Amino acid sequence: MMKLLTLCFFTVVSLTSCTYMKYVSVHAEYERIQKAKPAQKNLKHMIDQENYYVVGSTTSGSCDCYSYPMSIAAYSNRYKRFERVDTMHFASSGTHFGLNLPAGNYELLVFADKNRNQLFERAEVVGRRSIALGAEESPENVLTDVEIELALPVEVEGIETFEVLEPAEFKKSYFFPGTAIRSLNDRIFDQGISTLGMYDPAAFFEISPTGFYALEEYSPFKIPVIFVHGIGGSAREFKSIVEQIDRRRFQPWFFHYASGGDLDQLAELFYQIYLSGKVASMEEMPIVIVAHSMGGLVVREAFNRYKNNSRENKVAQLITIATPFMGHPGAAMGEKHGIIVLPAWRDLNPENDFMKNLYRKPLPADTQYNLIYAYQNKKALKFGENTDGVVPLSSQLRSEAQEEAREQFGFNNTHTGVLQSEKLIAYIQKHINALLELFPEAHLKLLDEGGFDVAMEGYSPTSQHIIRVMGKYLAALTTGEITPLTASLQQFTEVAKGQKSASSRIEKDWLKFIREYPELVGRGLNLDL
Repeated sequence: MMKLLTLCFFTVVSLTSCTYMKYVSVHAEYERIQKAKPAQKNLKHMIDQENYYVVGSTTSGSCDCYSYPMSIAAYSNRYKRFERVDTMHFASSGTHFGLNLPAGNYELLVFADKNRNQLFERAEVVGRRSIALGAEESPENVLTDVEIELALPVEVEGIETFEVLEPAEFKKSYFFPGTAIRSLNDRIFDQGISTLGMYDPAAFFEISPTGFYALEEYSPFKIPVIFVHGIGGSAREFKSIVEQIDRRRFQPWFFHYASGGDLDQLAELFYQIYLSGKVASMEEMPIVIVAHSMGGLVVREAFNRYKNNSRENKVAQLITIATPFMGHPGAAMGEKHGIIVLPAWRDLNPENDFMKNLYRKPLPADTQYNLIYAYQNKKALKFGENTDGVVPLSSQLRSEAQEEAREQFGFNNTHTGVLQSEKLIAYIQKHINALLELFPEAHLKLLDEGGFDVAMEGYSPTSQHIIRVMGKYLAALTTGEITPLTASLQQFTEVAKGQKSASSRIEKDWLKFIREYPELVGRGLNLDL
């Protein structure tokens, strides 16, 4: 019994030995089924197998599919013909998708429910691409840049029909993956789903396929604050902090991931989604990262992949909270005595290479790093060194972490209690609010004024959304009332003034808007349209 309790070394997870033994039984059943009826879908659930994460996007081609329910599915012929191994539902082209798959060769098929019968059928395939997954193709267990151009529907023989995810289950987004916009009360952030992410990462990824979540639609003029939970945690743990952030100026995003997984793979996934600039490109817009517990390790390792090129996103502020930078002794016990061993336990073992190599590269020079540690231990019986009830203080204060921190601050709170601390929340607010100085007051005022709610026939849904939300800001750019802050806004302004040809749909639609509503954009406009 003591060994089983030792395995649950983070009290934030609140697991019991019964939970652990439940998943021991679950994985034994996966092995039994795989021996009796081999299938890639079973294989990906076996915790001792290598799985690969595929990050890609769909692009508009000859199929204008935005208004249709869509899905992408990965098919394997390894054990049986056209076995559907993973599926992700989404609602628009241009956003990223995520698939979790074991090694092998796959055919990726994109479906659009053209006849709106709530079924994806073999004659509704609007995009396809073949990929191979293995150590040679994806040494970091993450395959990126998988782009699929959408085309007119074709029929693929042998594909079984499957149901469309009900639209009511998620809010449609113009910029994010179809299931990304959620509230913090959503079931996806329940403790049971977080536990699933520890012990059955493949099942977790079937529920949470992209790792990316937001509370509202994307705004190009709000600073993203990316929250990263620890082992067994979820985005909901940051609720007290999020509720006190100025939502007019900041947009909370969440890296919601399977926390029992391999930390190198999770770090690569975080880098590709948030730092690389390939999935979420922020240009000159700074971003903030707030990471708790093991989430700080995922983020710090992601920075080791940083290449300091112009395309990558710029992290202005990094705040880690109660992070075990030297690992945790309980992880070593879990690795040694566990009936099933979580990949995260191996990486959290203080003696393993992940911990030893964590500081092989420095943080970017323009990233301000603040190290937060906690030191309240309410346990009646205390053994060994001081902790916050979970993580040893010496691990939180690893010397390399202290050396690269511009500021470090301790809070008399427990490991999870610190996230509800009013003093911590005030500390975070103070440091992220300083970034608002980058934006002139005139720009902020115009953004608060919103846009134009008028008829826009023939405009793309995305253009309509942008014009309704920030049309007055675009008008001010067009008339020269304000100057563009980013390269893309400079391009947009030059197009609006007739100095360049329009290349994007929003640029073309804005020129149309100028022609149709010149009195809204500005009567003094002198453009040769």
